[in-house]
Amino acid sequence: MALARAYEENEVGSELRRIYAEIRTNFDLPFVPTVFKNIAAVPPYLKGMWRDLGPVAASREFHAASVALGDFVRAQAVGGGWRLHDQERMLAEQKISTGDMPVLAGVVGIFVRTLPSLLIFVRLMQCGYHGGQKGRVSAGKQAPALSRLITLHVPNERDASLRAWLIYADIRRTTKSKTVMSLYRALSPFPSYLASAWGDSKSVLADKNFQRASEEISQRAGVLLHGIPVRDHQEILKELSPTQAREIRETVDECVAALPTLSLLTAVWRRSFNNARIGKAA
Repeated sequence: MALARAYEENEVGSELRRIYAEIRTNFDLPFVPTVFKNIAAVPPYLKGMWRDLGPVAASREFHAASVALGDFVRAQAVGGGWRLHDQERMLAEQKISTGDMPVLAGVVGIFVRTLPSLLIFVRLMQCGYHGGQKGRVSAGKQAPALSRLITLHVPNERDASLRAWLIYADIRRTTKSKTVMSLYRALSPFPSYLASAWGDSKSVLADKNFQRASEEISQRAGVLLHGIPVRDHQEILKELSPTQAREIRETVDECVAALPTLSLLTAVWRRSFNNARIGKAA
């Protein structure tokens, strides 16, 4: 069974807190993606995997692959013509101020930027426990800004209100995932908006053309892995119990399966904001 509990920064030791900080910096994110908090349940794997792939996440080649995949995802969203209902109108109905609407659009925009790079990374993790691959990367020169300037509060699933919990249950059931994507949890303080946006999203997810586009995103991610090095992580898994090794594989495999769809859905969601300014570049 895939690992479901997310370990927050205050629940892990100093070495894992350092890794969490490096994840934010190397990906230039204002939060730590849930998959890393899940696999923190097995510290030897997280430490060994990050020792190998942490520098890769900061490399020029990884950044270029992430940008290329992000561009492809947005092109698929535009080409498919999918949109959720008018987000500004939906937010107005929930009594969200006009001034706060660009902020919420910006939160969605952060995930439009994040999920393609995360998809590339978890595919590399998957490649690692299948023997790895040869390649070469060079150190990146970009100074991370987002991770230094902003911290995005992503409530743990355990902290959800009853209404948010019911929405989470439907999200897990629909996406066939043990965990709920950070974007939905970040928006949980606005459960009425979250419920409306998720209801719209389910209609998009059921579209056959959307599903085919998600498969194309998965295929493109596989192509973009070429030339990015991953060591053989089977040695790391051998240090774990059979149950731990199986849970790591299932957690990563589940993430690999879900992210193409979630990447495309998030891009569609962002397109559904008409006048928002913040996050437009994401």
